[in-house]
Amino acid sequence: MDKGIMKKFLKAGFIYEKELFPTETGTPQGGAISSIYANMTLDGMEKLIQNKYHRNSKGKIENHYRAKTKVNLVRYADDFIITANSKETAEELKSTISQFLQSRGLKLSEEKTLITHINDGFDFLGWTFRKFKGKLIIKPSKESIKSLIRKFSTIILKKMKAEKQSELIRRLNQIIRGWTNYHKHTVASNAFSYINNTLYILLQQWAKHRHPNKSPWWRLNKYWHEKNGKRWLFMDEKYSHVRFLDEEKGAIPFL
Repeated sequence: MDKGIMKKFLKAGFIYEKELFPTETGTPQGGAISSIYANMTLDGMEKLIQNKYHRNSKGKIENHYRAKTKVNLVRYADDFIITANSKETAEELKSTISQFLQSRGLKLSEEKTLITHINDGFDFLGWTFRKFKGKLIIKPSKESIKSLIRKFSTIILKKMKAEKQSELIRRLNQIIRGWTNYHKHTVASNAFSYINNTLYILLQQWAKHRHPNKSPWWRLNKYWHEKNGKRWLFMDEKYSHVRFLDEEKGAIPFL
């Protein structure tokens, strides 16, 4: 990107409800242009690693050196992992990357930087990567699960506690569909089951808030129904129901 255009982006600000909010410094985290800036700033990291660990004495990249050191970089915007064949190589890489970032006015976060063995696992992009008995297992991370449950709790017990059941179902299904599509290719059955149980409890609390003087059985009969042989679906009068996470695995049509 042209530097002049980049400067204009940084100073452009944003418009909300027809009002301009100027940007004094930087770009807002999570903004559409933020990831582009991160990629542009970190460009060159791959080449730095290749030059140091993958090239032979004649300057050519050889898979032999890559396989020997097991040094590989995976980067997504400003989040990245680097593999290595030993802790010593990993420490050396950490120092190399720190110097690389300093030359660009950045600093490696000590809190978020971790040197660990694959058998102990690590989190990356909402997943936990870990080897069990020599087999790599990828699961939704604990923090990702906690974040989803916090979002459910906020929507069900705060933002939409007085909304109609149909509106609550519509909003929850949007979140469930997005989260499930992201994680369904991993080993996520236990995570889905745990989230489903928690979501059921939150919906019970929502129903109790609306009808505090009614019995639990009355609330169940009002908001939970049976459809196509499936019992206890959180379903409204239009037969729309919360599509629980395990249903994604079976490709249940969205209602």
